Amino acid sequence: MRRVAIVGVGQLPFRSRRPDRIYQSLTLEAVKAALEDARLTKEDIELIIYSIYGEVMLKQQIPHTYVHDYLGMEGKPSYSIKAGGASDGYALFAAYCHVASGANDLVMLVGFQKSQDLYSSQTRSRGDGFLKGGAIGFDITWQMPISPGGVPALLTVSCLNPHIQRFGGPTPEQIAKVSVKNHRNALVNPNAQLKMDLTVEDVLNSRIIASPTTMYECCLYSDCASALILASEEKAKQITDKPVWITGIGLANWHQPRLEVESLGRMKGLELAAQRAYKMAGIKNPLKELDLVELHDFISGVEIMAYEEMGFCPIGAGGRLVDEGVVEKGGLLPVNVSGGRVACGHAPGVSGISSAGDVVLQLQERAGERQVPIKKGRGLVECIDGDATTNSVIILERKS
Repeated sequence: MRRVAIVGVGQLPFRSRRPDRIYQSLTLEAVKAALEDARLTKEDIELIIYSIYGEVMLKQQIPHTYVHDYLGMEGKPSYSIKAGGASDGYALFAAYCHVASGANDLVMLVGFQKSQDLYSSQTRSRGDGFLKGGAIGFDITWQMPISPGGVPALLTVSCLNPHIQRFGGPTPEQIAKVSVKNHRNALVNPNAQLKMDLTVEDVLNSRIIASPTTMYECCLYSDCASALILASEEKAKQITDKPVWITGIGLANWHQPRLEVESLGRMKGLELAAQRAYKMAGIKNPLKELDLVELHDFISGVEIMAYEEMGFCPIGAGGRLVDEGVVEKGGLLPVNVSGGRVACGHAPGVSGISSAGDVVLQLQERAGERQVPIKKGRGLVECIDGDATTNSVIILERKS
């Protein structure tokens, strides 16, 4: 297996809706940014892998073929990866495998999504259109008819509440502190969609979505695109003197909605994915061996659960990391310095690619006001889908 590095990052701002742009042009902008960052041309790219969550929301079947043509990539191979909200992590794994195996030297990973172009005629709401389109991604036979609707409510009912009942935490105040942290972090992120300086009281007193989850503890819906360029070791060293290496990747599926005794109040798939990534990267104590983490906080309570499943603390003790400031920007292990999905923004299939770009920029010390101290040279990106069934953990490392 060959070493694989990320050598180019193309990010766009997350916005609630971009009515002036079709998804093809959003994607083109992100691709151009990644090529410019790596000082490459489209002719240098050998393969493009697309991360696409919702074709329904895009109102186009097999959209990557039309994007590929729009990008002027005719003659080059491409395919798309779909794994729910974790499509980005799974697509990054596919791109990694192409380069690590020797099949390709330069691969581009592209994610795109327009979340609110689909319109609900019944309620005259684009937000409801997105929710209906997204619901098709869940079990339409058994789950959809009784689901409380929407990812935040689903995760609260199927993951967070059983966790609280089984392990005694986190408390509503600890969950609110995570939201406050991420909104504060977003204030200095030029790509963030929502910039609000909130207090714990603001969060707790906002509208209840599914108790105890409130409005400010829920992910946003966004229009966005993002791109990364992956390279073999030989190519990477020709392109940049600051390559960021992919040293660990773990994936795992665990059908969370079955609510089995073993997994009740847990995200077992995330635990498995993390352990596989750590083993590959040689990590023994992630809390002390990572500089930062970017993860999918679809709801703020699930961020705390992720601390536990990824081994930053024992199961049930995640709230303590919040109270002690461990996960703050100035703490031992900063989490979601970007602002996370609740404040930076969320476009399924795109967010994890953008998060990987954030970690790359941090490790290269190019993150501007968002920059955290880089002492260990390692960062982590976590992607899960809307019911925590598909899970991915990626370790990125800056080293010689």
